[in-house]
Amino acid sequence: MNMRTLGYYFYNFIVVPFLYVGFSFGGIFHSKIKRGIRGRKYLFENLEKRMQSLSRKHPRFWIHNSSMGEFEQAKPLIRHLKKRFPNSCIVVSFFSPSGFDHVQHDREADYVCYIPFDSRKRAGRFLSLVQPDVAIMVRHDLWPNHLWELKKRRIPTVLINCSIRSQSCCRIPFILQANRMMLRIFDVILTVSQDTKHFCDTLRLGETKIETVGDTRYDQVVQRAKEAEKIIAPLRKIKGNRKCFVAGSTWPTDEAVLFEGISKLLREEKNIWIVIVPHEPTNEHLCRIEEQIAQLGLRSNRLSEAGKRDCTGSELLIVDRVGILASLYALGDLTFVGGGFGPGVHNVLEPAALGKIVLFGPRCQNSYEAGLLEKRGVGLIVKNGDAIYNRLNGFLKNSHELADLGPKAANLVRENVGATERIVHYLGKWVPPR
Repeated sequence: MNMRTLGYYFYNFIVVPFLYVGFSFGGIFHSKIKRGIRGRKYLFENLEKRMQSLSRKHPRFWIHNSSMGEFEQAKPLIRHLKKRFPNSCIVVSFFSPSGFDHVQHDREADYVCYIPFDSRKRAGRFLSLVQPDVAIMVRHDLWPNHLWELKKRRIPTVLINCSIRSQSCCRIPFILQANRMMLRIFDVILTVSQDTKHFCDTLRLGETKIETVGDTRYDQVVQRAKEAEKIIAPLRKIKGNRKCFVAGSTWPTDEAVLFEGISKLLREEKNIWIVIVPHEPTNEHLCRIEEQIAQLGLRSNRLSEAGKRDCTGSELLIVDRVGILASLYALGDLTFVGGGFGPGVHNVLEPAALGKIVLFGPRCQNSYEAGLLEKRGVGLIVKNGDAIYNRLNGFLKNSHELADLGPKAANLVRENVGATERIVHYLGKWVPPR
């Protein structure tokens, strides 16, 4: 029995039952898992109805994302595909409710749904309904039975924005074999950097073509930067002539450190406005932030209250809305991207595209772009509250340094645009314009 066959049986007879039980049990206690299970209840019935109404639209592209972050990377690709193939049908799937819930009515995709649980039967039924001409996976949310079924049906399958950085972990024998088994299924792997391409080359992936084309996130953040002013214009009145610090995608672990530095700064400098954008703005999380702020003797308002009351006297604005963070960075004289004191730093390109210096926590090895910004002196690691205070205090009192360094961040983004067009070029080899 070869490794591929062994992996197939191990996954389907051991891993899949374990995952199914785990998700079912987790749904009892975890609201996010419960939403995902509930959202998949009528997945096939709804998908069948929608596909019938789109039956004459060709070619068909299936784009799969894990969550909201990956969908942001897929957006420029969807726009370019619709431009090159005006009669195409684009089906977008999500694994996570945090992605699906916020974009299920997206106007650019023809249909948005969950990816079904990764059993052989469900994967086969899903592909029989969608019938894609090309399947596109964004980054690393890879499900073996869906990939095996794509291979079985000889559907061209492409992995885009591939970025493998934790190479020490990937070299653990079992993980290495699992990576090789799944990546060999792809017809083309399009990487964001030569480093990732080199690592994929070492895996000996057979006939899989590996090319470096860049990252579609650069294209997306440039587009979002152009649209930023439309979103933030109403908030400029609240900001007034104050300096502004925007902290985006924050986790509770980030906020504990942030508030330590911010409270010290606000005791010395009153002409500063802080905008906090939590990664998951659940009511529980928002209430916890408000409680922390009140304990520091500071005043805050939620974004949803901005049009109903005068917020100019508050030191902090808490954003209780998703999908606008990339634009909110435009308000900031200085920015912070969360995750670096938690699971790993989030998207540092969004503030960089607007010419902003970016602070982030020490857990940033997951972000290739954070490293690039750090090398140019516009991405700065802060390890504690004192470091945040020192950086804020120094930069906000030295506007000339902010003005000098900001363009270096924007230049990094501009130098790396164009990945989307290169990806569409590859897809066009399988689906000529009709």
